[in-house]
Amino acid sequence: MFCPAPGKIIAFELIILEVPAMSEPAEFEDLVIYLTRTTRLSRSEVARLVEEVLAFLDELPEDFVSRRHRALQGEGLSNSEIFSRLAAELQRWRFRAPQYSERQLRRMIYG
Repeated sequence: MFCPAPGKIIAFELIILEVPAMSEPAEFEDLVIYLTRTTRLSRSEVARLVEEVLAFLDELPEDFVSRRHRALQGEGLSNSEIFSRLAAELQRWRFRAPQYSERQLRRMIYG
C-alpha cells in the first residue's frame, strides 16, 4: 500500500469474526409451533421436517445440476437429453438461476 510519508511502516491486522450458525431460526419458530399444533407430528419431528425443507430449498444450482445429472443418468437418458431437461428444470426451479448454456451445464458436472 502507498504511504504518503516516506520511511513509515504501516501495519495491518486482519480480524476474522466467527459467527455461530443459527440452530433454529427464530422466524420459523411460529411455523414449528403451528405444525406441531395442527399435525400429529411431535415437536422434534416438526423441527426436523422444517430443517430438511430449509436444506432442500438452500441447494445451490450447481449442486442441483450435479444431483439431477446423476439421477437422470440412472434413468438411462443420454447427456444431450439430460442437458436439455436440466435447462428446462432450472428455469422453473425454486431458486433464481440464470439461463445456463449446455456448455455451462457440462462444466458444472465435469469441471
